Amino acid sequence: MKLLPLFLFLVLFVAGISGAYAVEEQMSSVMITSYQISPEVLMRNDVGTVTVTVKNMESVKSINIKEARMLGRDIKVLSDFYFNVGRLGPGESLNLSFTIKAGYTDGIYYPKVLVEAEGAQNIRYRTQVKVDSTPLTIGVKDIQEDIFKGERARIELVVGNPRPNTVTAVKIVTDAKEVIPSEVFIGALSSDESKVASFNFTPQTKGAHAINFKLAFKNGDNHHSADLSVPLNVTESKKSAELILTGLEVESMPGMNVYKITGDINNAGLEEAKSVVMKVGDAEGIEAVHPYKAYFVGLLSPDDFSSFELDVKVGENVTQVPLIIEYKDEDGILFSKTEYISIERRQGTTSSGELPVSMVILGVVIAILVIGLIAYSWKKR
Repeated sequence: MKLLPLFLFLVLFVAGISGAYAVEEQMSSVMITSYQISPEVLMRNDVGTVTVTVKNMESVKSINIKEARMLGRDIKVLSDFYFNVGRLGPGESLNLSFTIKAGYTDGIYYPKVLVEAEGAQNIRYRTQVKVDSTPLTIGVKDIQEDIFKGERARIELVVGNPRPNTVTAVKIVTDAKEVIPSEVFIGALSSDESKVASFNFTPQTKGAHAINFKLAFKNGDNHHSADLSVPLNVTESKKSAELILTGLEVESMPGMNVYKITGDINNAGLEEAKSVVMKVGDAEGIEAVHPYKAYFVGLLSPDDFSSFELDVKVGENVTQVPLIIEYKDEDGILFSKTEYISIERRQGTTSSGELPVSMVILGVVIAILVIGLIAYSWKKR
């Protein structure tokens, strides 16, 4: 008779174990099988996305997902919770995305995902979100020691990614007018990867220059940037073309204050000057006139020269005429310099072509003397 209670106890124990397994099976009928974070590592104040995969582990029946939400203390959750998500068939999966925003402190954070399914225990799942604000680096890789006015210099910059994740849309831009190109697009840059960007700098003035570059990139959909200023000292090149004027003459021409300017233009430099043009500069009271409003010289090799001629009309108060010399170097870069030529007016001259007053008086005196001599000779007879 004592065996019966023992037997009932064993039966109830086994039934309890089976029930426990049934509860466990029911508890695990819905699971979060994986999650992804984009970008993989956030920077301070970045906005990202956490996507979790919810799967129905049942093999024969569907499960109704009633609600899903994300909770975070140090990571701000921007998304609303999901309500009445719908039914998941046997073995089916569903992706749920939550938008988050990082704070201003780097570290590792664990926001929770809560999923409530009908007829199953609620799921609490911890995700891991990393915040690392390490920026990209930008610096000068190579630049020539001497930079000369009017000569092209190459500047090489290197961009590095010390971050633990890949960044995209990497580019370097500059607003310096003497630098080409104005933008170099690099694209994606993996973790611990670096790339080189090249620029050409052709300064038109001597002295100290500061070229500003901006490095821009995206971490996920978040825009970030870094600045770089490159100081440079530009000097005069000893190898460039050097054009000088010699043998200048200014000749007054018939007409209202019209002058002809002639002379020689010489290349005293060590490089060719191409497409050399002489012309009269624009200024008040100065006007270039035909037939030589401008004079095309063409190519001037080192130690070569060419004659030129220009015609100009000047106002009454003008004492100097600007002459502009334009030429191109071997790279096609246009240069321009201005020389000023003095206009000396002769005392007592007029601009209408009439005889000077002194000459008229002298003629009258001579005429009187001649008439007197003739009269005197007549009286002696």
